[in-house]
Amino acid sequence: MLRSRSLLAFLPVLLLCTTACQRKQPAYSPPPPPEVTVAAPVPQVVPQILDFTGTTRGIETVEVRARVRGFIATKDIQQGQRVKQGDLLFTIDPRPFQALVSQGEATLAARKADLRLAEVTQTRIAEAVARNAAAQLELDRTTAELDAARANVQLAEAQLATAKLDLEFTNVRAPIDGRIGISSIEPGQLVGASEPTLLTTVINDATILATYFISERQLLDLRAINQNRRPGEDGRANIPVAMALANDTDFKHQGWYKWGDNAVNPTTGTIRIEAEFDNKDGTILPGLFVRLRSTLGQQDAMTVPDVAVQRDANGSFVLVAGKDDKVERRNVVTGIVTNRQRVLLPLTPGDFGVSPQDRVIINGLQRARPGSAVRPTPAAPTPTPTSTPAPTPAPPK
Repeated sequence: MLRSRSLLAFLPVLLLCTTACQRKQPAYSPPPPPEVTVAAPVPQVVPQILDFTGTTRGIETVEVRARVRGFIATKDIQQGQRVKQGDLLFTIDPRPFQALVSQGEATLAARKADLRLAEVTQTRIAEAVARNAAAQLELDRTTAELDAARANVQLAEAQLATAKLDLEFTNVRAPIDGRIGISSIEPGQLVGASEPTLLTTVINDATILATYFISERQLLDLRAINQNRRPGEDGRANIPVAMALANDTDFKHQGWYKWGDNAVNPTTGTIRIEAEFDNKDGTILPGLFVRLRSTLGQQDAMTVPDVAVQRDANGSFVLVAGKDDKVERRNVVTGIVTNRQRVLLPLTPGDFGVSPQDRVIINGLQRARPGSAVRPTPAAPTPTPTSTPAPTPAPPK
């Protein structure tokens, strides 16, 4: 009786469990594709620009060295000051050199006296030979002595000129206009003992040259386009070059191509180029590391928002929402950034990797994977980017 009652009490629980087990489990529903923002590439004519890094130097740099041996008598400069050509910088004790000049003058006077005696003697012997009062051998001897006396005079004049030149070198003067460097040479110091001692350096920084290097491939392409003519030669326009210093956000210093080397360095595969910048205000210092931008002309390009461009070990690329909204990778060649728009250069003539009909992903990149589906949403229209105008070509010199 007790067992039957227990079974009856358990029966509702058993029926409830059986009913619950027979319910249909809900089917799995995958998450929707991630939402991304897309924008269309914009075709545009942009300046053909090459960017480089380089260093600066003054248009003239001269190491001032002691040209004679002696002790520094005076130091007539202040460190870092500007000087004019011919300004006195140092004085080397001139007394030994003044003595050599006096000695040379005395030697020259003696040699001139010997020359006068030799001339008189040779004249009288010649007259005697004409009267048959002296032998021809005596005339030959006096003629040789006259020639030796003349040579001794020339030698004495050269020695005196050298002594005067050394005396002049005791006044060390600025060879060019410019700013002098810091010098550790002080009065009383011996200079020129074993080699020409470096006294100071003068740099003319009124004009600055920026040195950079261009690859041989770029060089050959540019020469082919311009019939192997260098900028500014044979009617070809000069090339503007802009410079940005380390604390500059843009390329605000304007200059021009100055010259290029006459050979490619076979070790690096590059050629040395220099651009010229006016520096009357002294803003640009020699020895700076700078960024340079050379404007070569105009070219067709495609622009996309800079945030869309990614890079990996294989180079630069963008992600595109392609057919059926599947993500595709497109390799691109990047140029400069203008108004937050990245310039894309041709992979091959006419092929930029993307076209105006493509939908380039600019937002949600972390959720987009090549081959996966996305939900593209067009971005809000943005103002058309404007290209940086190229500077006016330099007037012919």
